[in-house]
Amino acid sequence: MASPAPGAAPAIATVPAALLRHALAAQEHECQALARALHNEIGQAVSAIKMTSALALDEDDAQQRRQDLQDIIRTADDTVARLRELSQRLRPPQLSTVGLEAALRGELDWRAGGDAPALAFRADALADTPDEETALAAFRIVQQAVVNALRHAHAGTIEVALADAGDGRFRVAVRDDGDGFDSTAASAPGLALMRERARLCGGHCEIASTPGGGARISAELPYRAPAAQLPGGLA
Repeated sequence: MASPAPGAAPAIATVPAALLRHALAAQEHECQALARALHNEIGQAVSAIKMTSALALDEDDAQQRRQDLQDIIRTADDTVARLRELSQRLRPPQLSTVGLEAALRGELDWRAGGDAPALAFRADALADTPDEETALAAFRIVQQAVVNALRHAHAGTIEVALADAGDGRFRVAVRDDGDGFDSTAASAPGLALMRERARLCGGHCEIASTPGGGARISAELPYRAPAAQLPGGLA
């Protein structure tokens, strides 16, 4: 297929109605997951801090009161970390300012340390700078894949790679050595959302995994996303 002439307007891609519905459903699931996290995790943590504070106020034993205060500090630290994670999911990074490579590196640096598995990042030179839409899609795909590996895979190592793919495209990939899953039967909304993010900006996302064999998620995206025309004349 011939490449468009330099400076030419990007092609207009029509988004199929079924694909649009699927993407919107995945997005709604993400909103529901965030709402549950805020209500259940954050709400319970704040309640625990309140109850432990009340116990500390009435505690006569200095050693027990110190233990109560340490519990409050630990719960507060965990809650702040969880709020930062939720904020990252809600607020896109400033990709237009720092660029995709720096945003990915910062995301991994933030998640590294403590009990987290080893996080490795390799970035090869890109032939162009991804536009904001494709850079955001790439970032979110990597972010989702890393979060999945951290939460569910029991991985020892997670590797993230960014590279040029030729023909006006670039690739992001996430590989882990964790528990793995049956990728032919997997239907988790997070996996579906990764695929839809890639497809909506003119790329594709492949998910390969077997039980006990780790997982590899690879997305190939264009540097310039095609302009989308919604079906039925929707604006």
